[in-house]
Amino acid sequence: MATDTKQIARRFMDECWSQGKLESIGELVSDNCRIHDPVFPALTSGADNLKRHIGMCKKGFPDLKFSIDDTIAERNEVVHHWTAQGTHKAEFLGMQPTNRKATVTGTSIYRIEGGKIVEQWADWNLMSLMEQLGVSKAPSMEGQARDSAVKQSRA
Repeated sequence: MATDTKQIARRFMDECWSQGKLESIGELVSDNCRIHDPVFPALTSGADNLKRHIGMCKKGFPDLKFSIDDTIAERNEVVHHWTAQGTHKAEFLGMQPTNRKATVTGTSIYRIEGGKIVEQWADWNLMSLMEQLGVSKAPSMEGQARDSAVKQSRA
């Protein structure tokens, strides 16, 4: 069973995300698949919403490609640690196109039942993407340490 679940998850990443073959979603994802991604809290469940979501991401990064760095499969779940790369060519999450290339890593967990993905979780670092696109900068550790020291001295 682990091989079948791993193949389903791999096909989903390769065909749907990297190749943009959204018609494969109907074969690989259940109609009422539950989706969890803290970067997209308003993303509601369902295969059709997932098609729109992937389409929106591919519009923002038309050359978006995922590589699977590691796979773990246990029972009916598959975990992928992945790396995504793409060039920011259109608006994405309100960020105007920068034409910059970006690379982010993340982890996705897929729960598979009856040969289809029925639930998925994604966790990746939006701040890393924003820094690479030049639209934001994470606070420095020096600044955080300085702010912490100031707060402690006032206490």
